[in-house]
Amino acid sequence: MTKHSELDDDEHEQIRDRLKQERTIKSAFTNGDGPWTVVYDDWHLDNENNGGRYMAFAQPRMRNKILSDAGWDFTKGDGFPGFATSGGEISYTRSNKLPDFEPLVIFHQFHGVVPDAWIVSEEFRLLMNLWQDPKSGNYYEVKNDGSTDLAIRFQDDRIEVRTPILKRYMAARQLDAVLLVDSVTFMPCNENSSKFSDLEFEGHSNIDLLFASLNVGQISGEERRVFSRVLAKRIIPAPPQDTCGIWPWDEADPADYPEFIIGEDDHGKPVKYTCDPDRLANYFGKNPDAPPYLTPVFFKREVLQRYYDDSELYTVSDGYLSCSYLWGVKIDNEFFDVISVFLGDIGRDIPSEHWTHWLAYNVPPTQKMSEVAFRRAFLNQPTNSKNPEHCFKLAYNQLQSSWDKHWGWRLHRKAEGPDAGVLQRLRIPVNDTDAELRAQSINLALVLVDYLNERKLASYLSDTKNDKGIAKLRKFLEAQSYQHTERDVRLLQRIQRMRSRIAAHSSGSSGQAYLEEELGNDTPQEYIARLITEATQMLVDLRAFAEEQSRQDSDS
Repeated sequence: MTKHSELDDDEHEQIRDRLKQERTIKSAFTNGDGPWTVVYDDWHLDNENNGGRYMAFAQPRMRNKILSDAGWDFTKGDGFPGFATSGGEISYTRSNKLPDFEPLVIFHQFHGVVPDAWIVSEEFRLLMNLWQDPKSGNYYEVKNDGSTDLAIRFQDDRIEVRTPILKRYMAARQLDAVLLVDSVTFMPCNENSSKFSDLEFEGHSNIDLLFASLNVGQISGEERRVFSRVLAKRIIPAPPQDTCGIWPWDEADPADYPEFIIGEDDHGKPVKYTCDPDRLANYFGKNPDAPPYLTPVFFKREVLQRYYDDSELYTVSDGYLSCSYLWGVKIDNEFFDVISVFLGDIGRDIPSEHWTHWLAYNVPPTQKMSEVAFRRAFLNQPTNSKNPEHCFKLAYNQLQSSWDKHWGWRLHRKAEGPDAGVLQRLRIPVNDTDAELRAQSINLALVLVDYLNERKLASYLSDTKNDKGIAKLRKFLEAQSYQHTERDVRLLQRIQRMRSRIAAHSSGSSGQAYLEEELGNDTPQEYIARLITEATQMLVDLRAFAEEQSRQDSDS
């Protein structure tokens, strides 16, 4: 930025573009359209740009008043119960804004005495059957089948609600959602703010239920700056009451042929379509009004559990699920919480006997397919998975090959008997249950500790009396001057200790205390993923060490 009072054309346009805050305005007018709706946000950036977003419910009759000016009709400090006076009479009120406005979330401030708290509307929680996870603080919808879906998530200074749940509540209560935005942007500039006054505007639409205003100002000091302030409102009207999905409007849509959720409509209801490949569109003009064959359909990751656990028959690998050589289907299993399958592939490649199983785990598309799957399917690009499970299994097999090539034996023996499919069964937990944590703790210990090739390790050592597998590995690696010996031994000891204390035996109070200490703030999924990631680094380094030894031998 030039220090002269006059700006060149490019600098002037850059400032104008920033002051317009077009992205902020667009975001304000599209909040509520996606899978998640931001109901609170607050930002104070290093450049002093600041702003916030908030949401409240309102009676539909308040629309004209809300859109008549820029001021916020409800703030995070409103909505508390207390007393009111009128004509000398004192009366108790549930909220100073009722009945016109109601909060979804209220900021309960304790002024530093104890931590402040966000309180979610009790009526919202009860009507939508929400449960709060005490560890994360997030809220989950508990469904009639016993499953839980993330409904409200807290991320730093932002609170988001699943849009379908929000709209179902709005439908049930026949309340509008009022989304409010206040954003201030500063720019260093020696020019007078009047040079940007043409950017100012104020307007509203009673048809689209939108309001926005932009004002420009100036601050003098050591560094002169211009700023713009955007105030915006969006009213999302209450959907029809019969779309709330609550009795007596809770009957499921009839389906003679399997239909899977492929999206959500404007009311937050799931959009379903048949998986019959012959009724889907392709890229050559077939069924032009139907969804494409390659429409991704999403499922909870638990859908794979039956296939993981029956490892003699099924194989779940990177991007593919197969039943021996009988059938197989491409899957996108890059994420921890969901997988996806193309709509047409469900009907073509998954046997009809399995459709009911898959329907039970079908969820709305709250995210896009992974970049890995997209590149493989649509760009025909070979792409490595970033999923810790896939990386681990690849590194594990590569290590055995490199180790065998140099020393003539595998570092880990091939699993046999009941353990033959243990590497296939090893996975990021498909859910956060204790059973999955225990199972994967056992599997990880089996793969990395129990199947260490102790006999071959001992053949390189002079004294291994009473030594177990990890101790033998330590002595072997120390003798070979491997630089990460201590790190890797500590990791294997942690894995073994976790299995011994928590998974293989009755845990009791001491086991539970150890579990809580090990997990910290991690979920079982996050904990196992972290262990597997650390183990993958160990496998990669051991492979590199074996290959370096081979190169040194060939050079000598």
